[in-house]
Amino acid sequence: MGQGPLRRHLVSFLKIIVVAVLLTVIYFAVDWHDSYTIISSKDGHQETIYGEIVGPWDTNPVLFRADDASVPKPLQLTNADGQPSVNLSPGILTYFSNLDVPLFLLGAAAFFIFVVIINSRWWWLMRANRLGVGFFETQRFAWIGLFCSNVLPGATGGDIVKAVFIVRRCSGDKVRAVVSVVVDRIVGLLSLLTVCSLSVPLVFDRFPLFAGVIWVCALGAAAVAALLLSPRLRRLLRFEALVQKLPLRIGTVVTDIDHALLQYRAHLRGIGVWILISPLTYSLFCLSVFLMDRALGVGLSLTDYFVIVPVAAVAQAIPIAPAGWGIGEAAYGALIGKFGAAALPGVADAEQMMRTRGIALSVLHRTHVMIWSLAGGVLLLLDRQRHPSDRNLTFDSDDAGEPTSKS
Repeated sequence: MGQGPLRRHLVSFLKIIVVAVLLTVIYFAVDWHDSYTIISSKDGHQETIYGEIVGPWDTNPVLFRADDASVPKPLQLTNADGQPSVNLSPGILTYFSNLDVPLFLLGAAAFFIFVVIINSRWWWLMRANRLGVGFFETQRFAWIGLFCSNVLPGATGGDIVKAVFIVRRCSGDKVRAVVSVVVDRIVGLLSLLTVCSLSVPLVFDRFPLFAGVIWVCALGAAAVAALLLSPRLRRLLRFEALVQKLPLRIGTVVTDIDHALLQYRAHLRGIGVWILISPLTYSLFCLSVFLMDRALGVGLSLTDYFVIVPVAAVAQAIPIAPAGWGIGEAAYGALIGKFGAAALPGVADAEQMMRTRGIALSVLHRTHVMIWSLAGGVLLLLDRQRHPSDRNLTFDSDDAGEPTSKS
């Protein structure tokens, strides 16, 4: 076995270890059992009772059957003065069993519209680069990519599949076809950072360090984009000279992609428009997650999700687990845990409770995304029937966008 295959197997093994560790941590970070905590007003002593919530958990009183009881009893959550008398902490399965289905469906519909708009952005980028791919064909390739994103490592795994389909469709423009996918991802990242940067002031008073990190990342991404598209900055930094110092194979790939990227310089206004309208576009994504929040009863505000969703989306794109499983749950759990705890001062184990809700929200969001992606799976099967010779079409990771066929 050569060094290449050995390195790939080692990387795959390390990814499996990372995902296993993440899922283990998540498992122990989740509340699996219903409970409530009584806090003594005299000495502050806390007593936690475990059991099962019978029926809705967000009513007052709540029917609760303790582990040592045979019948449920009403649990009054507030005292005569309207102040909380106990802290109720539902387990993750209780949230799902009390799901508000109409709100869930509304959230799924908002996400569908968001995906169609994002796919339209990719179609515009291909048209701008003179790639003759139709609107509905673009939608078909994009939905197939969404399906593959749920089975390939990272939330961007489907981009590889999209690139393969576009290369096959535009056989004479392989580099430009692949670059359309790359530029779409770059514009998407810049759009996420734009939304997050504009929303960060809303949470700056609660999380100043977090806000500072977001702004630094946004500035860094903007600097990289400027380097790729600004001739003056490229000359100042002697970009071509730096590329020539790279190994020949890598330098050739970088040069080919760079030449394709430069073709978008004539369309910077259009790209800028897509980035500027990103707060409107990604508001559908944030609204979708917010509606899922309301369907579960998580309890955060819509403005919080304009910060949480972009950060979690970027984290999920790390190519480790299929669709970013484990990473997304950790991101949503940690962020919602922190945001929720800040909104619940004085509540015992508030961060633990909100972390459980965040993980439940991430799982619920993934569920409807996977359901939508099945449409892409059907389109992929139909495409394989129309093009049986392409069933083994794949990417050679050592080739810059050239599709190869495994024999």
